[in-house]
Amino acid sequence: MTFSIPLLDIFLVAGRIGGMVFTAPIFGSRNYPIPMKIGFIFFTTLIVYPFVNSTITYDVTSFLGFAILMANELLIGIFIGLLISVFFNFIYFAGDMIDHELGFSIVSVINPMDESQIPITSNVFYVFSTLIFLQLNLHHELITALVVSFSKIQLGSFFNVAGSFPMILDVVGQSFIIGLQIAAPFMITVLIANIILGLLSKAMPGMNIFILGMPFKIFFGLLMFIILMPYLYEIFSTILNSVFMYVSDYLNIY
Repeated sequence: MTFSIPLLDIFLVAGRIGGMVFTAPIFGSRNYPIPMKIGFIFFTTLIVYPFVNSTITYDVTSFLGFAILMANELLIGIFIGLLISVFFNFIYFAGDMIDHELGFSIVSVINPMDESQIPITSNVFYVFSTLIFLQLNLHHELITALVVSFSKIQLGSFFNVAGSFPMILDVVGQSFIIGLQIAAPFMITVLIANIILGLLSKAMPGMNIFILGMPFKIFFGLLMFIILMPYLYEIFSTILNSVFMYVSDYLNIY
């Protein structure tokens, strides 16, 4: 028996929204209580549902059929949020490389997103990028992209596995490249500092290079932070805006 009922549509809409909410940055943070997330999903579903026009009928003859449809919508929502979450890895990669060069890698702080341990610089970059994400209203853009997905990917359309995995691999690659580009000035600065320390150790063999080296590299690293700070806003805003290009490409592969 094939049929399409409003109640089933509401559950499917809520499933896709829920998948995005629990995986996307900001929305998926553990700082927000689960009841608040469920309430957000509920009210967003009530607002979005009247604008969802589905022409696909569902073959639901058992609870298993409904579970498959719900899992499919969850996968679509999860993937939309996952694209942005994976892209945010450039923050952790860049911060980890910078801390490794400056000698901060032995110290970790708690990531406010998922309560994992991350380097100090990664945490600074995460807070900074989160504020930019909110200041540019990109969380509104994310909700808009999710609403647009219901017109691009109708309810009942199956998750496009063939087009999704190459895209997520591309996002992972780009996040590593961007992270390396952000960390490159610090890596070059520390390399120059190491060369200076090497020359000093040859010129003054009696100098304790190990005691002098750590604060020397930290000084150059903090100096580089001060120099780059006026440009970080523009750099991060450009990077964060570019992630929605991948979301748009994903919606267009259906």
